[in-house]
Parts: sequence; C-alpha cells; structure tokens
Amino acid sequence: MAAKTFHQSYKIVSAGDMSQATVASGAQNIQMIDNVGIQVNILTGTATGTFDVQVSADHVEVNNQIMTAGTWISLGTPYQAAITSGSPANVYFDINQHSSQYIRILWTKTSGTGTFDALIVGKGLQ
Repeated sequence: MAAKTFHQSYKIVSAGDMSQATVASGAQNIQMIDNVGIQVNILTGTATGTFDVQVSADHVEVNNQIMTAGTWISLGTPYQAAITSGSPANVYFDINQHSSQYIRILWTKTSGTGTFDALIVGKGLQ
C-alpha cells in the first residue's frame, strides 16, 4: 500500500493588492508533490478580474535565488476563476497529478480594489 506525505498549507500571497494590474505569487516547487491545492481568500474590496493557475517547466531556482525566470503558462479552465463584485469571496483550485515543476497563482485586474491571501497545500504519494 502506498503511503502519503502531507505538505502543510502556507501562504504564498499575503494581502495581495488587487488594485495592481497583476499580482503573482512566488514560484512554488511542486516537483515531488502529486496533488496540489491553492486557496484564494478575498479579504477586502470589490475588485473585478481573474485568478489563473500558471505553471513553468523552464523556471530555475537555486537556494531560493531565481536563476532563470522561465515562461509562465496559464492552465486555463478549470484552473481559472473570474471574480466580479458580489461573487463568492473564496476560490479553490485542485490540481491533481500535474507534471510541471513550478506553479504560481496570478491575479489580473479588470477594475476595482481589494486584497487577497493565497495558500498552497499538497499531498505526495510514495
């Protein structure tokens, strides 16, 4: 029987400023994680825009230093959430068995202001 390794959740964006044209979390290395969840909590405001889950196969980091920024590609539906004023304040993306090494969340503003937190969590099969 396969064992599971649980990776505790942690913040990848803290009080992200939704009035900016874009807000991207830092790159998260998911190379050894089979299942990843990203939770977005909208804290304040009435911003309108889109959250996208993005991945990169050519981003390179060594000791938390970016060596190559890489190319970031949006996964599209169902890893995208349009946010409109009055829409639900929280979004959860469940990414199962994805082959990319790095992942991040990207906010793209249409209008308005607000703040959000984003958290990542994962499970690995052994």
